[in-house]
Amino acid sequence: MAETLTSSVFLMAMGVWLGGVVFFSFFTAPVIFERLPRSTAADLISVIFPRYYTLGYSCGGAMLLSGAYPIYLDSSSINVWSSWLLALIAFVVSLYAGQVVMPRVRRLRLTASSSAGSPEHTKNREAYDSAHQWSVTLNSMVLLLLIAQTLLYGYRVKSEFVLG
Repeated sequence: MAETLTSSVFLMAMGVWLGGVVFFSFFTAPVIFERLPRSTAADLISVIFPRYYTLGYSCGGAMLLSGAYPIYLDSSSINVWSSWLLALIAFVVSLYAGQVVMPRVRRLRLTASSSAGSPEHTKNREAYDSAHQWSVTLNSMVLLLLIAQTLLYGYRVKSEFVLG
């Protein structure tokens, strides 16, 4: 019973998190920036981001907690450890992106906007662009880690089914 519960929690958290990243990255953000003026779109995205990262923290935390039970059952399994470590890395990357990088991006965006027309504007805009690109890179890393996690999870399920 505990195995089924922890496995289900892990799978649901992984699916919700991966779905959230895919939906935000490939549907929500592009449509918002396509349909709204750039500054309005950026303001709206800034409102969404805290919820987006909270979703990642919640799902990542659920994956870490529920992924610990299979380690307890078989601490020698490389697949179980690999799965848990992928969840940990995705969680840490998301936490860093949300708690460190996003506030910096927000500050630099405001600084760049307020310096329009001044000699510092180019430097401020470059700093914002660099921080924003780092944020996109981190989001892409989380996406790739979750895809890898999905593939590993599928392999684990197949192995357990075939091997019994």
